[in-house]
Amino acid sequence: MKRLILLFIFSVFIISGYSAHQQSANKEKGFIGVDENEQYELKIYPNPTRTGQITLEMNSREISEILLIDISGKTVISRKVDFGAHKYLLKLEDVPDGIYFVRVKTTANNIVVKKLVVSAR
Repeated sequence: MKRLILLFIFSVFIISGYSAHQQSANKEKGFIGVDENEQYELKIYPNPTRTGQITLEMNSREISEILLIDISGKTVISRKVDFGAHKYLLKLEDVPDGIYFVRVKTTANNIVVKKLVVSAR
């Protein structure tokens, strides 16, 4: 019985090791559809904001949609950008002080989320 259990454990390790090796081999050959090394950097400034507006800037993609979501998950602001832009000025009129999440969708349908703090103006 002990030999059977050891054989089973050994075969699981061999199979999982083979699977990991196949995944790394596929990456080297270029079979993965998404480049995992590509970063979608979103800059939000000023953060924390006291001015009532923020600037959103993407490094390599164009912004197509912006959502400002409060800490409870409620969407406070929703903006669609007709023509993709690398930079967008978002006015925070009537947005109370607090912690928010800025969710940006790019023209390539990638999503980036960053934290934003709105403090006393």
